[in-house]
Amino acid sequence: MSDTAAMTDRTTAPPALLPDSSTDAPREADHERWTAVADEVAARLATDVVDRDRVGAAPHAEVELLRSAGLLPLLVPTSSGGHGGSWLTAFDVVSRIARVDTSIGHVLGYHYLHSWRTRLHRRPDVVERLDAGTAANHWLWGGAGNPRDAGLELVPTEGGYRVHGKKFFATGAEVSDRVIASGTVTTSGQKYGFALPTHTDGVVHGGDWDSLGQRMSASGSITFDGAFLAEEDILGPGEQTDPSAPAYPSLSAIGFQVLLALLAVATAEGALSTGAEYTRTKSRPWATSGVSAADDDPLVRARYGELASQVRAARALTDRAGRAWVAAASRGWELTHEERGEVSVELSAAKVVTTQAALDATQGVYELTGARATKTGQGLDRFWRDVRTLTLHDPVSYKAVEVGDHLLKGAHPEPSGYS
Repeated sequence: MSDTAAMTDRTTAPPALLPDSSTDAPREADHERWTAVADEVAARLATDVVDRDRVGAAPHAEVELLRSAGLLPLLVPTSSGGHGGSWLTAFDVVSRIARVDTSIGHVLGYHYLHSWRTRLHRRPDVVERLDAGTAANHWLWGGAGNPRDAGLELVPTEGGYRVHGKKFFATGAEVSDRVIASGTVTTSGQKYGFALPTHTDGVVHGGDWDSLGQRMSASGSITFDGAFLAEEDILGPGEQTDPSAPAYPSLSAIGFQVLLALLAVATAEGALSTGAEYTRTKSRPWATSGVSAADDDPLVRARYGELASQVRAARALTDRAGRAWVAAASRGWELTHEERGEVSVELSAAKVVTTQAALDATQGVYELTGARATKTGQGLDRFWRDVRTLTLHDPVSYKAVEVGDHLLKGAHPEPSGYS
């Protein structure tokens, strides 16, 4: 097909299409507006988060809450009808929601990344059309890109392709309006990225997410059973894990790492806040502590201080890595592999610190609240279960190796689905 074949020419890449003000500090008024909206959404979610987590159903109602709050077109440029918000505002919005409900923060964060990933390909006309659709219809985006599963197959047919294959983890896809994925043409071996309406013939959602944590993240399987992919929905060549391609497309994998670190540290912040409130209002002082209130116990105060300090350090490192990723995204197709490599190492370091800090905080909070806090209705366990699930996305030990290799050898991680 001549038009898709032309997209493989890497010498004629179009300018990067970036959300307005993606490289600048957020405009103060806009930032305050959307963080206030996020706080309102978080307050709504907090009223029944423990009960919803226990049920573990797909978050259809929660997505409608995000939609009605106007948060979904946050990153869409104003020229396409969106809010033109910055990534730094989006990170803050996701954090505020994830402190209360990590699953919904996860779905929203991945929505921002998946809708943005369309611009890592080479068809700006398709990107502009999809941006306009997201702005006008408040679409939620999901993805089907688990790199450890077999790749999807694209079988040529009149007007496009038929998509075949299965992805076992597709966070948010079940409750999304559009899903982004990639597949390989069976006759040529060419890999393309594409976007499809989620609820269309041949797209089957397994509804089979039943995990320890992130129970409301709709992270179950998605199967493509001959779904029709029109030529107009092809985004361009799939270059995101191709070491010979420009560096810009490979920012996708690092973007996922930013969000996973962000979700882990926000969840730890939520655990400490919830635990501290419990300690102040419900915990009884230990018999030999010599104090009449649990929050006056010097051992409790010191342990909270240790955990909070670790989480503050994790937040600082994650924020720094997030800013580095945003700066790299602002470079667009001019981004060099060395620049991209430095960002990858920055994220690996953040993941090493954040993983341990979040696990320590979410389990350590039980030391400071007491045996009665283990009752199911308190819901303190959800923070640890969510962090434990998130931090198993990819082994943190390999992130430590990447940081060590950079220190010892000056090496950068090779672009992949995880680095």
